[in-house]
Amino acid sequence: MKAPALLRVLFLLLLLAVQGVPASAAGSAPLRSRPIRDASDPAGPVLEVRADAFGLPLASSDLARQYDKPCVQLEAGDSVRFTVSIPEEGDYTVTFDAAVPETVLVTAPEGKLLVDGDLPVEDARRIVFPVYYRSGARQFPLDRYGNQIPAPPVRLARWTQVPLRDVNFSRKYPLAIHLTRGEHQFEFTLTRETLLLGSIYLRPFSPDISYAQYLARLTVPETSGVRVELEAEWPAFKNDVSIRPLYNRSLDVTPYDTYQLVLNTIGGDSWQRSGSALYYEVEVPQDGLYLITLRALQDTRPNFTVFRRIIINGAVPFDEFHEVPFGYSTRWQNITLPYRVYLHAGVNIIGIEVTTSPYDEAIRNIRQSIREINNLALEIRRLTGNQADRYREWEIADYIPDIRERLGRIADKLAADKAALQAVNNGLNSQEIMNYQMALENIRLLAREPNKIPVRMNRLSEGPQSAAQLLGSVLSALQNQPLTLDKIYVHSPDVIPPVPRVSLWTAFSENVKRFIHSFRPTPYQTIGASEDEVEVWVNRPRQYVDLMQQMADQTFTPRTGIRVRFSIMSNEAKLALAIAANIEPDVALGISTNIPYELALRNALYDLRSFEDFDSFIRIYSPGSLLSYIINDSVYAIPETQDFWVTFYRRDILEQLGLPVPQTWGEVIAILPELQRYGMNFYTPLSTGSGLKGYLVTAPYIWNFGGELYPPDGLRTGLGSDESIAAIRFMAEQFTVYGMPLTAVSFYDSFRNGTLPVGVSNVEAYIKLYTAAPEIEGLWGIALYPANVLPDGHQLRHATGSAQTCIMLADTDKPRESWEFLKWWMSTETQVEFARQLMMNYGREYLWYTANVEAFRYLPIPEEHKDVILAQWEWLREPVKLPGTYMQERELSNAWNRIVFNGVNPRVAIDTAVVTINREMARKMEELGYTRNGVPVREIKIPTIETVRQWMEAAGK
Repeated sequence: MKAPALLRVLFLLLLLAVQGVPASAAGSAPLRSRPIRDASDPAGPVLEVRADAFGLPLASSDLARQYDKPCVQLEAGDSVRFTVSIPEEGDYTVTFDAAVPETVLVTAPEGKLLVDGDLPVEDARRIVFPVYYRSGARQFPLDRYGNQIPAPPVRLARWTQVPLRDVNFSRKYPLAIHLTRGEHQFEFTLTRETLLLGSIYLRPFSPDISYAQYLARLTVPETSGVRVELEAEWPAFKNDVSIRPLYNRSLDVTPYDTYQLVLNTIGGDSWQRSGSALYYEVEVPQDGLYLITLRALQDTRPNFTVFRRIIINGAVPFDEFHEVPFGYSTRWQNITLPYRVYLHAGVNIIGIEVTTSPYDEAIRNIRQSIREINNLALEIRRLTGNQADRYREWEIADYIPDIRERLGRIADKLAADKAALQAVNNGLNSQEIMNYQMALENIRLLAREPNKIPVRMNRLSEGPQSAAQLLGSVLSALQNQPLTLDKIYVHSPDVIPPVPRVSLWTAFSENVKRFIHSFRPTPYQTIGASEDEVEVWVNRPRQYVDLMQQMADQTFTPRTGIRVRFSIMSNEAKLALAIAANIEPDVALGISTNIPYELALRNALYDLRSFEDFDSFIRIYSPGSLLSYIINDSVYAIPETQDFWVTFYRRDILEQLGLPVPQTWGEVIAILPELQRYGMNFYTPLSTGSGLKGYLVTAPYIWNFGGELYPPDGLRTGLGSDESIAAIRFMAEQFTVYGMPLTAVSFYDSFRNGTLPVGVSNVEAYIKLYTAAPEIEGLWGIALYPANVLPDGHQLRHATGSAQTCIMLADTDKPRESWEFLKWWMSTETQVEFARQLMMNYGREYLWYTANVEAFRYLPIPEEHKDVILAQWEWLREPVKLPGTYMQERELSNAWNRIVFNGVNPRVAIDTAVVTINREMARKMEELGYTRNGVPVREIKIPTIETVRQWMEAAGK
């Protein structure tokens, strides 16, 4: 061996000994990691910490064996600790070798990284690991009408390198953490789901090379004569389950069919969230340089540019591929990326990822501006007591001396962002630019006249045209980057991908054919089933009905021999018309909770309790969920979906104010002064804008104060009792004495911006916060509905939970088959699979809040939320329906309105309501044959939760 070579070897051995990284878990002997060098890491040696240094048992599953190094399996709450010796001070990126097991379906695993006991960067609090999916079939299945429907996605477990990125995936590069020379203690904790973790790498941060540098380093030749064509709707895999194939009736896309619906594109609005990616496997015959052409359409955002990041075999090869622009167009275009990329012979993986990195600075500035505007609004509300009197003069500038400067800084920042946004979009004015301009004008106007801000809060933070709301709409628009793909071409530079040419005659003839075809009835809305089919009408959108039909055809019919035909019922009010016309279905699903009782009174529904196994079947439900559908001992509907009312709270705000999460109404009243001192408040469902306060929000107060809606005989109202009067008085005093907001346009928006940081709401708010509030992810939680404490110390926290129901029509000629279908549909197995398929096909926004309590336990939502909801459902209680119930519901609302808005004495308002209710109930009882000349002739049985429990228990013996 020559001397220089020997010296190089000795030097490398010395480097390994000196720069080796001790990596140890608590209680285990220190192990040294290996500095490794990678062709894609020109910045210097990469520090690797292997999984056998974590001090945990090594994984041995099939997925673990696919990884060529040691790995460990972590469950939520597990931690790994290790020590790293940094050779030189500087910025480093952190990358994880990880794989998500197939048992994890929708919710992505998350982790937290600490360095020396602290978060190295704020976003290290929430590291999201991708969950991958592939198509469950090689061709799209057909529904019974010959139209294509999406193939169910299947989980794909694969190993990948996951860099530490910002939580919104909006930065151009992975996050860099600054480390000084010497030893540092690292701790990684998995906070959600299950994860296989391999080696962890620390790389010196370096920006990616330019395209010119990339080409200069390559020595491979250009290819010639190669063209690989892929249908974009068939990705090899994806990291977002909500990205779905779409129908497009344009003649410019393939495949195409004149009469049938064909899934021929992918993306659109389902592919707009930063970080969402599609991956394609491309096989090329030889090593060399290739071009990539995308047949794409961005026609939903006029004068707006969306961006994609292009990933080749797991890495972004050069800087320009981080931000590839796609402008607005009303026509499909072949967009050839102006960069040659190296692909090796064989299969290559090309990833196309949504990115908002060109708008990242604007997004961060908008968020900061909204926070500053909201903080300023809170200060002003504290000064003015939230009173907007246009005839009162304020000297705001004396109390907030720097208010002009603060508003000026916000305006300057936004003006710079607006100019940058216009530059990105080639100087064109989009809706986002217009909203920017209106927000700027509001802020500059207020900066010129700060003393008038108290009467101009609608320009600052309140209302749809305020600066805060306008900036919020811009923020949402910048974060959404929709793009639709039809084809992907990978080709040699000398090959031009084909552009579809549709002749004028072809376009004319196709339009004529489709016009004539449009006069045919839509099969999904056509009523009537064949003799051997159970006809089911569904009051839900088509994607639900398609999935129901598919599941019934694949599982229910083969198992039972009973065929089912589903039709869309666009308006449930048509059900009564269908009954009158004698064309009603056998079964109807998605029916509002107020309808079954009215139909049952008129003998239009089948008594489901007449089936022998009914009492045993209903053990899947909360007992109180059935009360609205019971007449005497008969049951005329079963719950399909179920709502929940819980307390939502902003953890960050309550901690900042030092306030507890209220568990009772007394605790709510106790925290109100502190909330109101800062211009905040508590939200109750009574604050909704509607004039009628229905049983959903009023009945719980009656029950929780110990009252009842009716006395045991059911012939009159129960609102005259002392307990009910106390409940109604408290309902009113929440607003007349304690100052809760009388109206709130949107609890969701107010909760996000912090003006209503705690309040009672339902599943609608939950789904919005769970899926569409990324800026407060991890900063909010839910707790039980506030309890009322009775004089004896007993706590009651009853709440309603009605949503949609299933009914069987009385005139069905297939009662046994219909009952078998209902049992199958509401069974735990079917509900779990339906919920899973909905979310995997369409995303988390399609959370299926089933009324089957057993199935609800399997929903992919945080366990702590699930525990709260299930605990609240133990208090679920639906209002019993009796003849004249509608009048009691209305008059209870009217009494509240009289007390709150007219200042009527509670006792007077209630006495007036009682007289009106009793008169109407007496009339209805006479009409329906329960009384004759005011004398009871038929018994009315008022069902209770205990009644339903007894049915369930008797069936279990």
